[in-house]
Amino acid sequence: MDHIALILGDQLMRDNPALEGADRVVVVESLGRLSRRRLHRRRAHLVLVGLRCAVRDLREAGFQVEHHREAESIPSVVRALTQAGERVVCARPNDPSSRPRLQEAGAAFVDSNQFIVPDEAFAAWAGDHATLRMEDFYREQRRRHEVLLGDDGGPVGGQWNFDADNRRPPKAGLTAPTPYHPRENELDDEVRRDLDRWAADGRVELWGDDGPRQFAVTPAEAERALHSFIETRLPWFGPWQDARVDGERILYPSMLSVPHNLGVLDPLRVVRAAERAYRGGDVPIQSAEGFIRQVLGWREYVHGVAHLRRRDWPDRNALEATAPLPEAFWGRKSGWACLDATVESVEETGYAHHIERLMVLGNIMLLAGVEPWAAIRWFQTAFVDGAEWVMAPNAAGMALYADGGGMTTKPYAAGGNYMNRMSEHCGGCRYDPRRRTGDDACPLTSLYWDFLDRHRDRLAGNRRLTMPLRNLAGIDPDELTAIKQRARRALEHELAGRPGGEE
Repeated sequence: MDHIALILGDQLMRDNPALEGADRVVVVESLGRLSRRRLHRRRAHLVLVGLRCAVRDLREAGFQVEHHREAESIPSVVRALTQAGERVVCARPNDPSSRPRLQEAGAAFVDSNQFIVPDEAFAAWAGDHATLRMEDFYREQRRRHEVLLGDDGGPVGGQWNFDADNRRPPKAGLTAPTPYHPRENELDDEVRRDLDRWAADGRVELWGDDGPRQFAVTPAEAERALHSFIETRLPWFGPWQDARVDGERILYPSMLSVPHNLGVLDPLRVVRAAERAYRGGDVPIQSAEGFIRQVLGWREYVHGVAHLRRRDWPDRNALEATAPLPEAFWGRKSGWACLDATVESVEETGYAHHIERLMVLGNIMLLAGVEPWAAIRWFQTAFVDGAEWVMAPNAAGMALYADGGGMTTKPYAAGGNYMNRMSEHCGGCRYDPRRRTGDDACPLTSLYWDFLDRHRDRLAGNRRLTMPLRNLAGIDPDELTAIKQRARRALEHELAGRPGGEE
């Protein structure tokens, strides 16, 4: 039956299943969505350029495309079409909150091909497991898709997981090849002019710096980005995937999350490319397996969990965190080298290394008691690869422990010693990561012990926290009082962007 295919901004697959049998295509740029909350300029730029490139490519492929610019909302366009008697079909939306609004407007959904594991398949897997361990899911997908398996059906190299050979701390002079950056086109200039105009008119509130586009938004660009990563950085990905050094913002991460999330890079194709590089002798097993685990394991697992629990995320707050997002996350200086450098990097590029997201930004939000949905929205709007389905499990579940252990067996809480071991931030910071009281005490160290004290009863039954809680019990009461005073100053002044205590 003929229909109009609705192509969403994060479903730019050129084989989008909604296109099958369509006699027309509709693409909507929703100014209402862009203006809903403060948004990183580079994120808005990427999404709009990706959409406009898709419109161009679809027209060149022979489709009749209706391109709605500056629309009030996507549902308003869909509603007008369906009320006129048109049948509008789109691939099932990725973000859980979009689904009911589009259904109410009259859109029909077809199964998406953007992920390796469909929603229904993940739900079936989850229904057979008492606990949803990512490692169990990952191994099943390896078997199902016959990835990195030997002739006997077992894992190549004799083990499923090579983490023990990976995740080395940084070393002096560690560098990496420059990632692929696409060549901009006339649509990049056009989008910049539109964003400038909308910001000047007060129709959108943009945050962050403009700059050259660093991420692929078309299938051709994504293919070049994948090839560059496999050839120049994947061989060293395993050992250095978590390492951070001053002056090197990226190092070895793939930088493929944007084209993945826009739908212009097929994840199973990425997995196969990494496996071929290993079997061809170009990449060691620990690097190939570590990267494949991120795509076939973690990314697919997070997407599945996000949709399986989509009705629960807004209400999950196991630690009863209620603090608003501190102003330091919007660029006001805290005086903490780790936080200020990371936020500055996000402000400039809309990107941060995954360890910075979890163990700097997420860890500080956890220790500060930030309300989970405030954290989700910040990650969602501050990052070029932010999406609700990504950030609900990652920010609320993993970083803030809001689900009470559904995704992690303990809170990812850490003090200054961890930061000192895994980064070079502490070397240039005025605070001492070994100290937890006094003016020169690391605020992360003080907040860590304050966090454990605030939640000691709630966390008492967690076996993985037995040793830290035992150490907490051994702290002298007077010292604990001083720790909490130092933590209070960190929360009330430094994270508020008033490190000197000024109002």
